[in-house]
Amino acid sequence: MTPRELNIVDGPDKPALQWSLTKPGECVVHFRVEGDAYDAQIARMDEGEDGFTFGLRGHLTSGELKGHPFEAVYSIETRSGRMRVDTERGAAHG
Repeated sequence: MTPRELNIVDGPDKPALQWSLTKPGECVVHFRVEGDAYDAQIARMDEGEDGFTFGLRGHLTSGELKGHPFEAVYSIETRSGRMRVDTERGAAHG
């Protein structure tokens, strides 16, 4: 099975992302994607040169893909981006 690609249409601000990163297990963030929504725990956050774009890694904590790891490119300026969910690795965190 290939990774699942999701378009993020709305998501958290930078402080919420940082809070999720520094408080694992306590704080999750919410991403609205086309046709659905997921909560996620952020495990890694890499800031791009523009200061608005971030590379994110973590795992989903809700919905049909709960527990699956993801990578995303996300803009806090537009609150949008692209998420790639690894459905092959299983729900290791679920």
